[in-house]
Amino acid sequence: MKTWTGILLMIILAVATISTTSSARTMNESQKQLNIDDQSSQTAAVAASNIETMNETSFTTKEAASVKEGYISVAPENESIRLYPMKVEGSGYIYNGMVLEVNGKTREFSKWQGEGGSYKPEVHELDLNGDGKKEIVVLFTAGHGTGIYLGEAHIIDPETLEEMKMQSLDEIVKQHVNSKVSVAPGQVTIDITVDGVHAEPSLIEEDTSGGVYNEELKFGSVVYYSVEDGKLVVSASGAYGTGVYDGDLTFAYTYQDGEWKAADLKYSMEVYEEEFYESFD
Repeated sequence: MKTWTGILLMIILAVATISTTSSARTMNESQKQLNIDDQSSQTAAVAASNIETMNETSFTTKEAASVKEGYISVAPENESIRLYPMKVEGSGYIYNGMVLEVNGKTREFSKWQGEGGSYKPEVHELDLNGDGKKEIVVLFTAGHGTGIYLGEAHIIDPETLEEMKMQSLDEIVKQHVNSKVSVAPGQVTIDITVDGVHAEPSLIEEDTSGGVYNEELKFGSVVYYSVEDGKLVVSASGAYGTGVYDGDLTFAYTYQDGEWKAADLKYSMEVYEEEFYESFD
């Protein structure tokens, strides 16, 4: 009796041991398989993430390169000075903000809004006032249309990349120019004095019955900035009425008392043909 009981207990213990070992082995196998699967999944995820990152980086790099290469302006006097847009809109014709790069240093000018295309901005490096120190000059077109051309200019200190103070066109006209527009049936008479020098009056014969005329010449609707003979030169047309012009006020900027101011002001009369207005379209 005791023998059979002992044998039965041994059989029960053996079965329990086999079952426990089998379960443990099954758990180990499952855990090993799980670890392998997890590792593979992580590897695949990392690989996919790297591919996506690489694609994104490549796209961004190519996009930035194409913008810089397609719209970049280089100073003819120094290839290390470049100008390009912060953002391009309107199929590449509008520069929304600009970046100035000088010998590896950059500065963003978010308020500069200009046109591209055939009106691509210019950048120059030159000594404007002959003091041995060069300045950076940025020129661009702020807008244009029929009878309107809005040029814009900025002078930058190349060391600090700070914008230098420039006397505005309105201030220059107020300080240097006096004019009067007199309208009679069929005739407009324009008297103008620049720095005390009285120019020959303009006598313009035209139908004045339906026209809108100014009391004095207005400057600002047609303004050109250009670099000529190492100087920043301005030409601003004087309007005696809506969309009609008499002549041009020209001057160059010179540095005086910590500010760029107008010098060598002159006024010359021009006869504008119809093509003049159409040229701004």
